Amino acid sequence: MKKIKLFFCAIRILPILPIVKWSDKLFMADLKRWKYICHIDGSDWIVLAQLLGEWQEYRNLFIYRNRFRRIFCIWVMLWYRPVDTLYIQAKEIGGGLYIQHGFSTMISAESIGENCWINQQVTIGFNGSGRPPIIGDNVMITCGAKVLGSIKIGNNVVIAANAVVIRDVENGAVVGGVPARKLK
Repeated sequence: MKKIKLFFCAIRILPILPIVKWSDKLFMADLKRWKYICHIDGSDWIVLAQLLGEWQEYRNLFIYRNRFRRIFCIWVMLWYRPVDTLYIQAKEIGGGLYIQHGFSTMISAESIGENCWINQQVTIGFNGSGRPPIIGDNVMITCGAKVLGSIKIGNNVVIAANAVVIRDVENGAVVGGVPARKLK
């Protein structure tokens, strides 16, 4: 049954392959990271078909990466329904973003570095006026966390579940609580 489903996913992906073939390095970084985390074997095209067919969060990211290709995005959304409650409005996102359980998640950052991991019910955004946060590389934001305001999150940071981060976080820190403080 799984092979039949994959076959139909592969058929639906045929019209978008020419566009994907000329996609940028960010798209390929996302594809490779999702392939690794989701334990999917096969060529990049088979992995893309499986990701678009089975992971709605990946669909949202895929559509975000191709948002300037309007007709292309409409075609993708016609065949692969994205998560309705996952909003990605960041100005710049590095390669390798992984969104696990994107339900009720808002991503509105100035920039997000490479290999970021975001869980469900996360809010990244404004805290009144000003600009949204800047997120570094290799940051893990766990379920229910809020990262608000004109702040900077360093590299290799872990933000604990339900933490409310309203101040800058240094590199390599683990933060948690309301308001978030350094735990480790």
